[in-house]
Amino acid sequence: MDLLADRWLPTGTREVISPLQIGDRRWRDLRAPRADYLGALFQFLVGVLQTTYPPRDIGEWCERWSRPPSVSELETAFAPWREAFLLHRDGPAFMQDLQLPADANRQPVLDLLIDAGSDSNRFFNRPDAGLGMCLACFAQAILTLQINAPAGGRGVRTSLRGGGPLTTLLLPADESATLWHKLWLNVLPLDALGYPPVEQVGDVLPWMVPTRTSDGSDAQETQPQLDPVRGPHHVHPLQAYWGMPRRIRLDPETMDNGDCAICGAANVGLVRHYRTRHGGTNYTGNWRHPLTPYTLDPSGQKPPISAKGHQAGRGYRDWLGLVLGNEDGRPAAAQVVAHFIAKIRRPPVRLWCFGYSMSNAKALCWYDSTLPVHAVEPGVQGAFRASVKQLLDHADECAGLLATRVKAARPGGTAGVARGFWQQSEPLFYSALEQLARIDPENVGELAPVYREWLFHVRRLLLSQFDGWTTGAPLDALDLERVVRARAALEADLNKGRCAKALWAVVNVYSKESA
Repeated sequence: MDLLADRWLPTGTREVISPLQIGDRRWRDLRAPRADYLGALFQFLVGVLQTTYPPRDIGEWCERWSRPPSVSELETAFAPWREAFLLHRDGPAFMQDLQLPADANRQPVLDLLIDAGSDSNRFFNRPDAGLGMCLACFAQAILTLQINAPAGGRGVRTSLRGGGPLTTLLLPADESATLWHKLWLNVLPLDALGYPPVEQVGDVLPWMVPTRTSDGSDAQETQPQLDPVRGPHHVHPLQAYWGMPRRIRLDPETMDNGDCAICGAANVGLVRHYRTRHGGTNYTGNWRHPLTPYTLDPSGQKPPISAKGHQAGRGYRDWLGLVLGNEDGRPAAAQVVAHFIAKIRRPPVRLWCFGYSMSNAKALCWYDSTLPVHAVEPGVQGAFRASVKQLLDHADECAGLLATRVKAARPGGTAGVARGFWQQSEPLFYSALEQLARIDPENVGELAPVYREWLFHVRRLLLSQFDGWTTGAPLDALDLERVVRARAALEADLNKGRCAKALWAVVNVYSKESA
């Protein structure tokens, strides 16, 4: 199976397409039988384009945005790399160990699925033990596992971004945009990447050479080559798209025909087992995947720490870090997002965030969400970021205050109180965000009305939520005196917090100036 030329990409219709067809304006999106497969497919195609068809600079990026490539153009770009993207053959095979030892363990193909990676997961997820995958689903399974690989015990390596990383992809705000535009938004010009030239294919695609094993006497670490001098532990930083921490090889001995348990394809060749061994590539050092936000050490002494998948489920709490990046580097936006905000800013886009929340090998949840993106002009970006941070700090202050006063009003846990506030206040934040993006945030006269409206609506929401949490029980179970006192304290405290005072200071200054 040739992953660069064969038709295997699902589109949600009866037709599957080849990567050679992604420039065709007929195709709007991909569909996949699993949410994690869909995220992996987008990353696969972005990685292919970044590796084989990168623009030299913004000018070439804009040209290809306006004029998507033809099949023949992509055939020419893919040609030098085609051999590396064959799935099932002797020798190098996509995302599979080149020299897996004969004593490697045979495992059911089910174990490639991250949400079936532990006994606790299987308590809720019990597929047929004889499960088989078609070659297309097998390709998606090993890709998904390699780029998201969680901890799995001694010698079982995590992905290059750590277990369960967060991925953030730019998408056009226009939901009818073509597949090409959805992909191309996430490809960086070479001058923005700043990577050194590729000297060896194996430095980029690790399955083309013997695995850099991390066990035994020959154990080694694998770091990115970030300078012209190539050290013994270094590989090309483009390997960020193709990290291969797990030693996996398709087992052809148990292949047969049947129906795919993942996508339902009937009477096709099925993979039922694979072989594996511990001690795969151990990625260490200053790796930064261009599609993932990182927390950065201000001193530069510690390696970046990737954001994790659970942050895709936190609503707007992390909006600033994921879209613009916090000034303290916690987190810094993904490189693709930062480049778009700084250099391109058009067309209107949104941010697709997704990933697994993991507890070692146990998948807790798959998170998938989209956030609005406001790419303001560079001259006001500092003031815009500061204003957004004030709103977020105030929201955090309010969530804590609400939880404290609800706890004072009634006994019991308050785990869902703050979460409920964040969920219910999300429309208020996005409304305020849109207003901030349209004004000059350095102009108090324009900023004050936005703050005033935010303070008013948040106050009303907090009191409403307090009433909902404290008066929903039967009357004979209520301590009305405690409830009344706690509510009065909440009303009194709403404007006393440090963040609330900062917002009111702007509103009051404007009121005095306009009086």
